[in-house]
Amino acid sequence: MKIKRSVKAGMEALFDLAGVKAYFARKRDKSDMVFFDRNMLSSFYNNNGRVRLYYDGLKRTKGEWTDNFSKQCRFYGLQEMAGWVLGKELGGDFAECGCWRGHSTYIISKILSDNNFRASFHVFDSFENGLSDKTPEDENERFALSAKEVAQEKMMFGSTEDEVRKVLSDFKFVKLYKGWIPERFKEVEGHAFSFVHIDVDLYQPTLDSLRFFFPRIVAGGCIVVDDYGFTKFPGSKKAVDTFLSENKCYLCYELPMGGCFIIK
Repeated sequence: MKIKRSVKAGMEALFDLAGVKAYFARKRDKSDMVFFDRNMLSSFYNNNGRVRLYYDGLKRTKGEWTDNFSKQCRFYGLQEMAGWVLGKELGGDFAECGCWRGHSTYIISKILSDNNFRASFHVFDSFENGLSDKTPEDENERFALSAKEVAQEKMMFGSTEDEVRKVLSDFKFVKLYKGWIPERFKEVEGHAFSFVHIDVDLYQPTLDSLRFFFPRIVAGGCIVVDDYGFTKFPGSKKAVDTFLSENKCYLCYELPMGGCFIIK
């Protein structure tokens, strides 16, 4: 897997020398390669505050190797929704399920700090070996992995609590909860929330997060699910769709570059 990532990075670097920002994904039997000039979008062309914050967080978490246009778009939407919720002055805490190295956590925290946030931002992560175990709902044809590759993928998404605390050291309103989801949710069961970011990739922890937090979201509040619609993590979409078949919301919007947000 390391060799494949090195080849992929080398190809992207060659395109970069030619002035083209390329992103390559694993192909299937029939695959289209699309090149998009992101400078067609004024936010990226002008390198606005949301774009700069994305790269600031990427650098602080040493995650430059994870950068791609889809992630840039998802995180831009994440910032938009966090700012939108704050502007509505709904009250309530913020929460995040799955923070990895703290990239999205740092971005959300910076937005909260800039808006004089006075509540708490609760962050849940295993801070161990990355992803939890997959279930049959997480299996897919496009990214069929061997047992060795599954173990490597699981480790790739690991981080330590100390690493994330260092990234978030400027934000005193952040509270970290180490443990597999949902075992520590009970510690905030009496809280109300206006915004929740779910980035746990897989079916069961996504469903557990939705079932716990949605009843505690204030009217007009928002849940952002990062992995919705991705072929690599089909369990995320299945979990959201299962949940929404059982519960009513005001709006669920699927983002074209991956992810969705749910407004209660």
